[in-house]
Amino acid sequence: MKNKFVLAACAAILAATSRLSAQAPASSPSMADIDKLVDLLRKDVRAQKADILSKTLGLDASQSAAFWPVYKQYEAERQTLGDERYGIIQDFAEHYDTLNDAKAKGLMTRSFALDEKRVALEKKYMDEFLKVLPAKSVARFFQVERRVNMLIDLKVSSQIPLVN
Repeated sequence: MKNKFVLAACAAILAATSRLSAQAPASSPSMADIDKLVDLLRKDVRAQKADILSKTLGLDASQSAAFWPVYKQYEAERQTLGDERYGIIQDFAEHYDTLNDAKAKGLMTRSFALDEKRVALEKKYMDEFLKVLPAKSVARFFQVERRVNMLIDLKVSSQIPLVN
């Protein structure tokens, strides 16, 4: 069940990042195969997000030179949160058939804690981005970032079954 469940979430990400669809395993992949696929997908999504940001922020050369190093630090920290999210999804998948109230509560607690970490990270980097960009550009960055992340979240969550 766990492999099938996590693979479904990967398929949703694949749909959002169609360039990697040819790399999806054909049948019953192992967890190692799924982990490799997720890593590839996440790298592709990060590259696509950077491309979208580049096109929508409209930064001049000096702003760009100041913004991208800070953005790379931000993305590295977001990746850590992504690892944590993937772990929660895997844990839910592993216990889906035997989920009890205690495990459900633990998963919710971890999920809410992760949301708090994401907000804290965004607040931290709002201040960092404001050191190198005007506030309107930073606001635009977070708008675009949020929209892209919401699309990814929608795709992934649509593949995660409701608690039974």
